[in-house]
Amino acid sequence: MIRAFIRKDLPGRAGFSAAAAAALLALAAPAGSQEPGTGPDGSDAFIGEYRHSTVTLAGKSRRSVATIARRGEGFVIAWQEDEGNLFGGIGLSLDGVFGAAYTEALSGQFRGSFVVAYRIAGGRLEGVRMSHGDGQPSVRETLQGPPGLGGRYDIVQGDDGAAGHLEIARRGDTYQMSWHMADGTYDGAGLRIGDVLIAGFARGFAPAIVAYCADAHVLTGLATYGHSGIVTPDRLVQSGTDGNAAEPSQRCRDAIARWNPSLAGQ
Repeated sequence: MIRAFIRKDLPGRAGFSAAAAAALLALAAPAGSQEPGTGPDGSDAFIGEYRHSTVTLAGKSRRSVATIARRGEGFVIAWQEDEGNLFGGIGLSLDGVFGAAYTEALSGQFRGSFVVAYRIAGGRLEGVRMSHGDGQPSVRETLQGPPGLGGRYDIVQGDDGAAGHLEIARRGDTYQMSWHMADGTYDGAGLRIGDVLIAGFARGFAPAIVAYCADAHVLTGLATYGHSGIVTPDRLVQSGTDGNAAEPSQRCRDAIARWNPSLAGQ
């Protein structure tokens, strides 16, 4: 069951934000979507309400309530900060990693274009691309390029038969991207955890990205905004779980640390 979070104690824009949150989550599980359990991980384990904490690029701690709901083969996610600000996005899971692209969403709409989750296998990227529009099916595809996650990657196989290529350049612990398709060019950015790449794209700007390694009741990961090239720590703790006791596994610590050395000690 999808639960919109409504914080009645928030002043000012709280009522408006609550309505926008409900509108955003109403995009979940549209008519004709696949049944739960058919996503890339075959699991609905991520669905629910979480307490969210992160650090901004300016070093300020921010807290919010986040809700994740099913949407076709992927997910829709909404955050409402304690101050009342609302953000929304779309996400995918693959091999124990959950990631999402997001923007400010005061109108109840994610303003980006699509999110991808790829398994990195040498010079091959294999995974799923999901657009934000209603009724648009997810696309399973394979891209081929140089090993090392940098350079040009061409689509060599895809459900939709689309032609195009992806340009990737590493900046700090992030991956700055440009997606070239028949309908135009999309800006993007990505994050890596283990052998999974999560990236989001939009026309004219790169949306913010979060990527998490999943343990029971806690998602531990990192975030980046646009083309900043900077990552910050990010965490979701499932409601009803003791946040002080919700520690990441060594598996997740290692998967994050290997490709994100700037987070050492955070």
